Amino acid sequence: MGYSHEVGILSRLGSALSYLTAGWGGLIIFIVMHLAKKRPSNFFTFNVYQSIIIAFTIFVLGMGWAILFNLLSHIPLIQILVSWIDLLLFRPVLFSRSIPELLIAGLIAYCTIYCLLGRYPIIYKVSSLIKR
Repeated sequence: MGYSHEVGILSRLGSALSYLTAGWGGLIIFIVMHLAKKRPSNFFTFNVYQSIIIAFTIFVLGMGWAILFNLLSHIPLIQILVSWIDLLLFRPVLFSRSIPELLIAGLIAYCTIYCLLGRYPIIYKVSSLIKR
Protein backbone atom coordinates (compact mmCIF):
# COMPACT_ATOMS: atom_id res chain seq x y z
CA MET A 1 0.00 0.00 0.00
CA GLY A 2 1.47 3.41 0.92
CA TYR A 3 5.05 3.94 2.01
CA SER A 4 6.71 6.77 3.89
CA HIS A 5 7.95 8.66 0.81
CA GLU A 6 4.38 8.87 -0.55
CA VAL A 7 2.66 10.19 2.58
CA GLY A 8 3.29 13.63 4.05
CA ILE A 9 4.35 14.12 7.64
CA LEU A 10 1.14 15.98 8.55
CA SER A 11 -1.00 13.11 7.26
CA ARG A 12 1.09 10.68 9.29
CA LEU A 13 0.88 12.72 12.49
CA GLY A 14 -2.84 13.38 12.09
CA SER A 15 -3.50 9.70 11.46
CA ALA A 16 -1.49 8.65 14.50
CA LEU A 17 -3.30 11.25 16.62
CA SER A 18 -6.59 9.85 15.42
CA TYR A 19 -5.78 6.40 16.83
CA LEU A 20 -4.45 7.82 20.10
CA THR A 21 -7.64 9.82 20.71
CA ALA A 22 -10.16 7.14 19.66
CA GLY A 23 -10.92 8.98 16.43
CA TRP A 24 -11.69 12.38 17.94
CA GLY A 25 -8.39 14.05 17.07
CA GLY A 26 -8.60 12.92 13.46
CA LEU A 27 -12.25 13.94 13.23
CA ILE A 28 -11.46 17.46 14.48
CA ILE A 29 -8.58 17.80 11.99
CA PHE A 30 -10.88 16.44 9.27
CA ILE A 31 -13.53 19.09 10.05
CA VAL A 32 -10.94 21.90 10.17
CA MET A 33 -9.57 20.80 6.79
CA HIS A 34 -13.10 20.75 5.37
CA LEU A 35 -13.77 24.28 6.67
CA ALA A 36 -10.45 25.45 5.20
CA LYS A 37 -11.49 23.83 1.91
CA LYS A 38 -8.43 21.57 1.86
CA ARG A 39 -8.78 18.02 0.65
CA PRO A 40 -7.38 15.44 3.09
CA SER A 41 -5.19 12.69 1.67
CA ASN A 42 -6.58 9.22 1.13
CA PHE A 43 -4.16 7.95 3.78
CA PHE A 44 -5.50 10.36 6.40
CA THR A 45 -9.14 9.71 5.48
CA PHE A 46 -8.65 5.94 5.64
CA ASN A 47 -7.05 6.13 9.08
CA VAL A 48 -9.64 8.50 10.54
CA TYR A 49 -12.48 6.22 9.45
CA GLN A 50 -10.66 3.12 10.67
CA SER A 51 -9.90 4.67 14.09
CA ILE A 52 -13.54 5.68 14.53
CA ILE A 53 -14.78 2.20 13.61
CA ILE A 54 -12.27 0.57 15.96
CA ALA A 55 -13.20 2.86 18.87
CA PHE A 56 -16.93 2.31 18.27
CA THR A 57 -16.44 -1.47 18.07
CA ILE A 58 -14.45 -1.54 21.31
CA PHE A 59 -17.15 0.55 23.01
CA VAL A 60 -20.00 -1.66 21.80
CA LEU A 61 -18.20 -4.89 22.70
CA GLY A 62 -17.34 -3.54 26.16
CA MET A 63 -20.90 -2.46 26.85
CA GLY A 64 -22.31 -5.73 25.52
CA TRP A 65 -19.87 -7.71 27.66
CA ALA A 66 -20.80 -5.70 30.77
CA ILE A 67 -24.54 -6.13 30.18
CA LEU A 68 -24.15 -9.86 29.54
CA PHE A 69 -22.04 -10.38 32.67
CA ASN A 70 -24.48 -8.31 34.73
CA LEU A 71 -27.45 -10.39 33.55
CA LEU A 72 -25.69 -13.73 33.98
CA SER A 73 -24.43 -12.84 37.46
CA HIS A 74 -28.03 -12.97 38.75
CA ILE A 75 -28.50 -16.63 37.79
CA PRO A 76 -27.49 -18.75 40.82
CA LEU A 77 -25.34 -21.55 39.31
CA ILE A 78 -24.03 -19.55 36.37
CA GLN A 79 -22.98 -16.81 38.78
CA ILE A 80 -19.98 -18.89 39.88
CA LEU A 81 -18.83 -19.49 36.31
CA VAL A 82 -19.25 -15.82 35.43
CA SER A 83 -17.23 -14.84 38.50
CA TRP A 84 -14.37 -17.16 37.49
CA ILE A 85 -14.35 -15.89 33.90
CA ASP A 86 -14.39 -12.32 35.16
CA LEU A 87 -11.55 -13.04 37.57
CA LEU A 88 -9.39 -14.78 34.96
CA LEU A 89 -10.04 -12.34 32.14
CA PHE A 90 -10.05 -9.00 33.93
CA ARG A 91 -7.45 -9.39 36.67
CA PRO A 92 -4.28 -7.33 36.28
CA VAL A 93 -1.61 -9.23 34.37
CA LEU A 94 1.05 -6.73 33.32
CA PHE A 95 1.53 -3.12 34.44
CA SER A 96 -1.80 -3.33 36.35
CA ARG A 97 -3.66 -3.99 33.09
CA SER A 98 -5.93 -6.88 32.15
CA ILE A 99 -5.66 -9.01 29.03
CA PRO A 100 -8.33 -7.09 27.05
CA GLU A 101 -6.70 -3.76 27.98
CA LEU A 102 -3.30 -5.04 26.82
CA LEU A 103 -4.77 -6.27 23.53
CA ILE A 104 -6.42 -2.91 22.88
CA ALA A 105 -3.20 -1.06 23.76
CA GLY A 106 -1.30 -3.35 21.37
CA LEU A 107 -3.79 -2.67 18.58
CA ILE A 108 -3.53 1.09 19.11
CA ALA A 109 0.27 0.90 19.23
CA TYR A 110 0.34 -1.13 15.99
CA CYS A 111 -1.90 1.35 14.17
CA THR A 112 -0.05 4.40 15.53
CA ILE A 113 3.40 3.07 14.61
CA TYR A 114 2.27 2.10 11.11
CA CYS A 115 0.79 5.56 10.60
CA LEU A 116 3.99 7.24 11.71
CA LEU A 117 5.88 5.05 9.23
CA GLY A 118 3.49 6.11 6.47
CA ARG A 119 1.99 2.64 5.99
CA TYR A 120 -1.63 1.56 6.08
CA PRO A 121 -2.40 -0.46 9.22
CA ILE A 122 -4.44 -3.44 8.02
CA ILE A 123 -7.07 -4.80 10.39
CA TYR A 124 -9.14 -7.81 9.38
CA LYS A 125 -12.58 -6.86 7.97
CA VAL A 126 -12.31 -3.20 9.05
CA SER A 127 -9.78 -2.18 6.42
CA SER A 128 -11.63 -3.92 3.61
CA LEU A 129 -14.87 -2.27 4.71
CA ILE A 130 -13.29 1.18 4.52
CA LYS A 131 -11.61 0.53 1.16
CA ARG A 132 -15.01 -0.10 -0.39
